[in-house]
Amino acid sequence: MRRKVLFGIDYTDSEFIKLALYLFVGGTAALVEWALFYLLLHYLLNGLGMSLTALTMTSTAMAFCLSTLYHYFLGNVLVFDSGSRYNRGKELSLVFLVSVMGLGFNLLLMYIFVSWLGWEPMLSKVLTSCIVVVWNYLSRKKWIFRS
Repeated sequence: MRRKVLFGIDYTDSEFIKLALYLFVGGTAALVEWALFYLLLHYLLNGLGMSLTALTMTSTAMAFCLSTLYHYFLGNVLVFDSGSRYNRGKELSLVFLVSVMGLGFNLLLMYIFVSWLGWEPMLSKVLTSCIVVVWNYLSRKKWIFRS
């Protein structure tokens, strides 16, 4: 396992600090995702003549994918020991698989909240992110990385 040091503090064996950093990484990734979702929904994709459901699903998928890349890179730097359990190719494949499943959960929940329940898309996105973050953390910790 590679040493994890931040501001001169070695936190390699501190699960508390790693969890706090994961929440920081996840929190900033959520902000990135929400900002991208909002921009895509209201400005970038809005003029394409899509239904609200199609617009919501497309914005969700695009924002999720871009924020997942951000999360992967920052998470590897601050929290997880990238390349310690699997070679980088297999690791990236597993991250992609977990992310696709997370995207599936995201899309399903967004469809339920927006199309079935009639909730506002931005509120639905925030709630969905809060639910999916649990999947992301547990799956990455258990199956992909050593933390």
